[in-house]
Amino acid sequence: MSASTTCTICQTELQGDYCTSCGQRYLGRRVNAWDVIGGWLSGLLAPERSLLGTYRQLLVNPRYIVNNYWSGFRGYYLSPSQLVVYMLFVFGLHLALVNQNILGMEVNVSGVSDSLKAFLSPQLFLFLLMIPLLALSTAGVYYRQKHSFPEHFTAAIYLFALWATLFTLLYDMLYLLLGIELGPLWCFAAIFLWSARVFSPEGTAWYRVLLNAVLSILMLALLFAILLGIAYLLDPEGAIEQG
Repeated sequence: MSASTTCTICQTELQGDYCTSCGQRYLGRRVNAWDVIGGWLSGLLAPERSLLGTYRQLLVNPRYIVNNYWSGFRGYYLSPSQLVVYMLFVFGLHLALVNQNILGMEVNVSGVSDSLKAFLSPQLFLFLLMIPLLALSTAGVYYRQKHSFPEHFTAAIYLFALWATLFTLLYDMLYLLLGIELGPLWCFAAIFLWSARVFSPEGTAWYRVLLNAVLSILMLALLFAILLGIAYLLDPEGAIEQG
């Protein structure tokens, strides 16, 4: 570790793996695929502190939180996988108390066995499919920045977990109090706008950030079109119905 490395939280010069002032951990390297896997395991087994602080920073300055994680700093803010634990908790309450729509959508699978239908539940479909597609869309739009796919993937997890949780809470409040159902467009628009805030260089004009968000949405639509084309070739009658 370089002697000039400083903590991103309190600006204290680091002399080891942990900041002597605030306790944040520093790995000494960029994020890689093993960090993603390890983060999932730690998030599932030990959700920790700083939940509100992490959400607040992600809303106000998402680039800072994501870059902090990319750069190898751990322990002060929650990891992406730890946010997913809370997202799944909110999803569970929503499914138990409100309705079976996830993010304002219902995904039905037909033409497969009952056991496969159970496996391809709406929440698992969104969880397993949407996050990689979000990562691929940002990787395609911001390819010139030469971020690794694990970096795009962790950013996608952070932002998907953030907005999926907030959107579900807002959806439930409006649905239970006023009978209003929000569509998924609002959630995904927020995800891509915040992705543009993460990946657009600091100081980028607001209209360029908005343009980058639109390009990411178009990239996601292209990826969906490719997947639907593949699904049609495999099953021309249509295996997936989305309502």
